Amino acid sequence: MSVSGPRFFAVKVTVGQERNVARIVEGRITPDFKGIYTILVLPDIRGYIFIEAESKEKVSMITQGIRHVKGRPIMVVKKDELMPHLIEKPVIETISLGDIVEIISGPLQGISGKVVRVDKPKNEVTIEPSDAAFPLPISVPADQVRVTKSKEVR
Repeated sequence: MSVSGPRFFAVKVTVGQERNVARIVEGRITPDFKGIYTILVLPDIRGYIFIEAESKEKVSMITQGIRHVKGRPIMVVKKDELMPHLIEKPVIETISLGDIVEIISGPLQGISGKVVRVDKPKNEVTIEPSDAAFPLPISVPADQVRVTKSKEVR
């Protein structure tokens, strides 16, 4: 089976040690060692790092002897399977009614409150500040807020 060009390989590692293993692998890549192109650590896929390389043997050689690499076979992963994890979701998609958010920029920075409306076309959320004496809805751009506590049931 001959496949032209580099492929992605999944390497099983200890959960929580993905970044450390990636740094060690990066440190092992020298100008003499060719064939490793990319090292990916995806935050929503724990216990694996992904290495783009010419062959499985190159990945095996570069990860050999690293403490947190598991002794499982290295698997080929299709690029199509990784793409959904590489595309960043807009902030507005992660915010829902009832979430507690904090304003992180602008003149109202530091105010936190409950989301009472999400306006996706305008990319805007309306919050009621939790420390206000009476309900005072404030509309701010979605990229100026950070979710501090998600509503339990979605």
